[in-house]
Amino acid sequence: MAGRFNFRWRQLVHDLGTGLLFRPAVFTAGLAVIALVLIQLERTGTLARWESGGWFFRNDPGSAQAVLGAIAGSMMAVVSIVYSVLVVALSLASVQFSPRILGGFVRDRVSQRTLGVFIGTFTYCLLVMRSISSEPPWVATWAVAFGFLLGLTCLGFLIYFIHHIATGIQVNHIVDRIAAETETVIDEVYPLGGSSTAIPLPEAAASVVADRAGYLQLVDHEGLAALAQKDRLVIHLTVEPGDFVVRGAELARIVGTEVTPAAARACAETFDLGPIRTMQQDVAFGLRQLVDIALKAISPAVNDPSTATICIDRLGSLLSEIARRHPSDLVIRDGETTLVVAPQPAFNELADLAFNQLRQYGRGDLAVSIRLVRAIEMAARSCPDADRAHLARHAELVRDGLPSTFLPDDRARFDEALRSAQPSLSRT
Repeated sequence: MAGRFNFRWRQLVHDLGTGLLFRPAVFTAGLAVIALVLIQLERTGTLARWESGGWFFRNDPGSAQAVLGAIAGSMMAVVSIVYSVLVVALSLASVQFSPRILGGFVRDRVSQRTLGVFIGTFTYCLLVMRSISSEPPWVATWAVAFGFLLGLTCLGFLIYFIHHIATGIQVNHIVDRIAAETETVIDEVYPLGGSSTAIPLPEAAASVVADRAGYLQLVDHEGLAALAQKDRLVIHLTVEPGDFVVRGAELARIVGTEVTPAAARACAETFDLGPIRTMQQDVAFGLRQLVDIALKAISPAVNDPSTATICIDRLGSLLSEIARRHPSDLVIRDGETTLVVAPQPAFNELADLAFNQLRQYGRGDLAVSIRLVRAIEMAARSCPDADRAHLARHAELVRDGLPSTFLPDDRARFDEALRSAQPSLSRT
């Protein structure tokens, strides 16, 4: 039960955190409650009135309404202008880099909090203005003072937000964010010391099929293990996070003396399908985003090989981290009893994803080809012999794909880079 709750909670947290709705709504509701509480406390005399505001504000209905009205009006004007500029900036970033990076900007907590503070301040000022009366004269003094402070706070948020966006749309920061998210997923999917022996997929088993189409975003491995333990089953997953599953396609195979329809339904409920790929358990999606940015950078329309080399460096670093963990299928056991077998992307698959397209489309750029060899060398230092041989083959393909139009001096630079990488690529 606890594992099922954790799975649903993780789904909910991810879904709520990937939009511009939940956190702004929480900030708005919180500031609205603060406004109502301050007004009520001052009306009932629980909170003593601030009778003399001095230079801070004049304690009369006209001045209070003017201050709050100015703050409320400016909030909506700033929100409209700033977020219009943000949409334009994100559109340009998606065209120049990749449309898949937009999810990271939408999940950005600074943007969500800034929107929440601005809209919340607008709502706060409206509620406090509503409480002010001219006949008889009455002002919620502490509420007005707090509204003034909120206006100054919004100014600080605006300055920081502009700085944050101006920094965040730079390619180095985008690549760094994607790499950091991918490293977090690697820590979860490929724990250190988690290697296991491959277990073949059974032929004679009950199939669990998807009731709708979508990308596999998340799998509840704890829930599957609990189900397998309770009903004495062995569950073999046939899909990986990031795979697109059509309606009626197989999700898993269940081996057991008696597989009930209830067990099959419970198994199907542990798979979270959605319209897009996410970074929850999908290591390949992180590499895919970096490859997409690099491919867009070396396209003739953009022609920015420096951006491509930044992505290639990160790809080499991530593959080195993956290789160090000896990736293999996830096998969950209860003692000697196997409960769940979940396939995970093998190192060779991820290396192909990282290098194949970049090698094919970047063969005409010497800097990109040299950086590919260095990234391959970087990853090879952490590889076992079999995976190192696969990387050596990639280096050979980079060499064989170079055009004959390169000048001898340029070809010599590549050959020198390849010779430097040979000790790391050679099998020991």
